[in-house]
Amino acid sequence: MLAFKYTKTDGAEYLSHLDLLRHIDRTLRRAGIEVAASGGFHPHAKIYMNNPLGLGIKSVAEFCAADCAFDGDFKEAFNANSPKGVKCTAFRRVGENPNYAYTIERCEYTAAGIAPFDVEKYLSRKEIIVTDKRGRTVDIRTRIFSLTADNGLLRFTLGCGANNLRPDLFCELLAEEFGGAATGLIKTESIGKFTF
Repeated sequence: MLAFKYTKTDGAEYLSHLDLLRHIDRTLRRAGIEVAASGGFHPHAKIYMNNPLGLGIKSVAEFCAADCAFDGDFKEAFNANSPKGVKCTAFRRVGENPNYAYTIERCEYTAAGIAPFDVEKYLSRKEIIVTDKRGRTVDIRTRIFSLTADNGLLRFTLGCGANNLRPDLFCELLAEEFGGAATGLIKTESIGKFTF
């Protein structure tokens, strides 16, 4: 089993999660990296990605695992065959599937364009109630782990997985309340038990 960290930039941020999975599968095949297949009538490559990222959000901290026994320089082989914007930045050999879709708990992001506001006052709220698209009210305060502002650049850490808060929707909420519009939204780090 091989785990790797990769980017989703330079236009790749507009690939859907399933299209990205197809690109990674094709990249591995072009690189000559044999990935084990599932059983059954329609076998598929055993490639395990982290949670889907919203369309249009750039990332330099995506994670994936592939069930393969490749012993060469994975980063070099992958990057020589990958599409623009999807580049391996680090890799590790692991004993078992790190299951990034469940083990990544938080993600860090940066964004610009939101009008200045009192971050400490915002974070001092005990509840931040929003209404989701189904009309349900949800308290998102427990899903915001950190938030700082520095010269117009917001840095924030949000929950992922079961405690997910989409960064684009969080920026929309801030823009509705304080003004401006988020630009340059990018995931800078994924934090979990098996990330590196």
